[in-house]
Amino acid sequence: MPGPGSKPTLHISGEVDLPTPGYQVSLKPGPADRAMPPGQRFALETRAPDGMVAQVITPTEVRYRGPATYPRYREIIIGCGGSTLVTIPDVMVTE
Repeated sequence: MPGPGSKPTLHISGEVDLPTPGYQVSLKPGPADRAMPPGQRFALETRAPDGMVAQVITPTEVRYRGPATYPRYREIIIGCGGSTLVTIPDVMVTE
């Protein structure tokens, strides 16, 4: 997250293992909790490839860059299918 004086932007990047190559992945922002600073939830959304593809575990990059609703976050929680995949604590503020 950018520091004071700039428009806050949240950047998240990581990698997820998917069952085949060719998936499209994205992070969709969800609700924040009521703590201060808040924890922000994101949903990992996937779209399977069309047609036949090899059945091989494929590390796939996933990124999010968008406006930050709050100037600071306590944590980022990423979930998929009703389960939490990862919790990222100590979200850094950069200037």
